[in-house]
Amino acid sequence: MKYLVLLVIVFVGLWWIRQQRRVAPTPQNKSGPQIMVACAHCGTHIPDNDAIHGTQGVYCSPAHRNSHES
Repeated sequence: MKYLVLLVIVFVGLWWIRQQRRVAPTPQNKSGPQIMVACAHCGTHIPDNDAIHGTQGVYCSPAHRNSHES
């Protein structure tokens, strides 16, 4: 009987250790992968939805668009 209790304690201990080591799932980015574009002025890569669109390309800031297109 004492071996059965010892065996149960060992299994519970192993189960608990395994639960503690299990990696919590990381939240996924719901928008998915983003398209990256390069600034026509400096070449910095930025997400397309954050880019400033101009007549001669996309830019990372309004200052770069103004200096490149004027």
